Amino acid sequence: MTLRSALLANMGVCALLLAAPAVSRADTVVFSNFGAGSSYNTIVANSVGNAFDGNNYGEGDTFTPTSTTKLSSIDIALSCLFAGGCPDAFTVALDTSSGDAPATVVESFSVAGTSLGLLGSSNAPIVLTSVLDPTLTSGTQYWVTVTSDLNDSIGWNLNSTTDTSDEAISTDGGATWFSPSGLTPGAYEVNGASSKTPPVPEPSSLGLMMSGLLSLAAGRRFGVRSWRTSKAD
Repeated sequence: MTLRSALLANMGVCALLLAAPAVSRADTVVFSNFGAGSSYNTIVANSVGNAFDGNNYGEGDTFTPTSTTKLSSIDIALSCLFAGGCPDAFTVALDTSSGDAPATVVESFSVAGTSLGLLGSSNAPIVLTSVLDPTLTSGTQYWVTVTSDLNDSIGWNLNSTTDTSDEAISTDGGATWFSPSGLTPGAYEVNGASSKTPPVPEPSSLGLMMSGLLSLAAGRRFGVRSWRTSKAD
């Protein structure tokens, strides 16, 4: 390898180490009414969409963060009320609160109805990962809402803990809300993300960086010495 190639290789190693990506952020639970092992009531649910009484139901549950963080994900226990009863996509949303009822949508998620398991089974919660990373402010009330069209008959499984937070119900697909409805809240979890922090190089990485810098210095000294020797000859 020529001196020039060696120098370029060492410079490349140092550049890659310095350009290492930030460490993955750690999630924290902002709110959860799941039982142990993300358990919930598998048999009883609040209706979303078509319950065959002429209404288009929407359901909403409220939570209030105790610390300020950014939304990372929402995990929610949803089921289809009967086979073939959820052919369309539906919406789960994080909303602001006004007058103890859902107000402005902060972030929404489109979910395929066909992805839901049947009511009565212990289906894995639906995990909705935030794209917008909105800030959840400590002490501020928010809502998680689920709405659908009349083609879907969805159930938001009730929580199996003692959570009795305010629950909101809509009979017009989320256009208007009645809260508190007195219904038992559905099961869900809200996760927040801590700020990203710059990476701390491992000892091996620091060693590579030092080796690269020493090689650069040695190469420079060798180049100067060779030039002086050749000139003397």
